Amino acid sequence: MTVAAWERFLNDEASWPAASRTTEHATVRDTTSGTTFTKRKRMSPEERHLQIMRAATKIIASKGFWGMSLQDIADEIGITEAALYHYIDSKNELLYAILAEDYDTQDAEEYNAATAAVTDADGHRVFYFPRYCVNIVLYNLQRPEMVQLFSMLNGEALNPEHPAHNFFIGRHLRNWEQIGSMNWIMPDSYDEERFYHVYTLAMSAMDGLQYRWLADHSVNLLEEWLAFSDEMFPETIWNGFRDPSERELNDDCLLPLTLAWRQ
Repeated sequence: MTVAAWERFLNDEASWPAASRTTEHATVRDTTSGTTFTKRKRMSPEERHLQIMRAATKIIASKGFWGMSLQDIADEIGITEAALYHYIDSKNELLYAILAEDYDTQDAEEYNAATAAVTDADGHRVFYFPRYCVNIVLYNLQRPEMVQLFSMLNGEALNPEHPAHNFFIGRHLRNWEQIGSMNWIMPDSYDEERFYHVYTLAMSAMDGLQYRWLADHSVNLLEEWLAFSDEMFPETIWNGFRDPSERELNDDCLLPLTLAWRQ
C-alpha cells in the first residue's frame, strides 16, 4: 500500500516540489525536435558556455557521443565549428563537462535528500531511503533530456574505449559511498550488507524503468515507481521507515533506529 504522503504526487502535480514540476506533458519527452537556440550577436562567456552545454546535451541524448560531431553543436547554436573551439578544446572535454556539471549535481543531491530527512527531538538528522528514491524519480521527471542522455551514454560506455567508460563503471560505488555516509533509519532486519543489496536493487530497477519511460510515452514513471516501492519496501517490514510522515516525533530519539547505531 503506497504511503499516503506519496499519493498526492500522483493525484495532483501541483503538490510536487517546485524543482520537479513540468507542465508541458505533450512535449516533455520530445528531446530531438526543433532548434533549441536562436543566434545572438553578443553573449558573455558564461552564457555561451551554458548554450554549448545545452546544445551538446540535446544532441548526445539523440545521437549518442559517437554520433555527435562538433559541427552538429555549431549548427545548433548558429556559429562556425572554428568559433566553437574558442570555448572548448575537444569533444571529450565537452562530454566530461556535461557529466560533471549537469547530471550528478549538488542541487540534485540536496533535493533528493531534503524531504527524505527529519530532525528528531534530540537534534539528530535521519533519512528515509524509500522517500529518497521517490525524490530521485520526482527530480528526473523534470529533466527527461538528461535522463535520455544518461541512458544513451550508459549503454555506449560499456565500450572500454568510450571516454565516459570509467565514469559509468565507477558511478555506482561512488554514489554508494555517499549513500553509506548518510544516517538512514531502517527496519531491524537490515545491516549494511543488506542495505547495499536493496540500494543496488532500487537503482537498477529505476534505470530499467526509466528506459521504458523514455521509449514508451504511455508509461507513467511515478506511478510505476510507487508500485515498485510497494514490492521493495513492503508495509509489513518498512512501515514507519518509508517516509517522515509515517512517524510522530514527539520526544522520541530516532538514533537507535539508524543503521549506524547497530554497527
